[in-house]
Amino acid sequence: IGPILASTSCKFRIPLTYPDKVLSGAKVSKIEKDRFTMNYIVVSTKLERVAAEGEGLIVAYNYRENKKITIPQKMRDRIMNIEKSTGSAHIK
Repeated sequence: IGPILASTSCKFRIPLTYPDKVLSGAKVSKIEKDRFTMNYIVVSTKLERVAAEGEGLIVAYNYRENKKITIPQKMRDRIMNIEKSTGSAHIK
């Protein structure tokens, strides 16, 4: 039992060029019965602008039975604890 990426998308806002350094971040923005949504951001330190934004839909999955499942409470609690510790406790 674990997560599986069901879909992902990315919007590229500006091109990045060498030499540049980027900062990236991720947060869980929504948790449902059997899935959660993560949002991603990539920021150019040279340009001080958002270079890309993305989203991923992650589903709880039973790999032995090859089917989606309800997110186990232990996994849900871990997600909430990580988000709270990073200041992202606004999950829907």
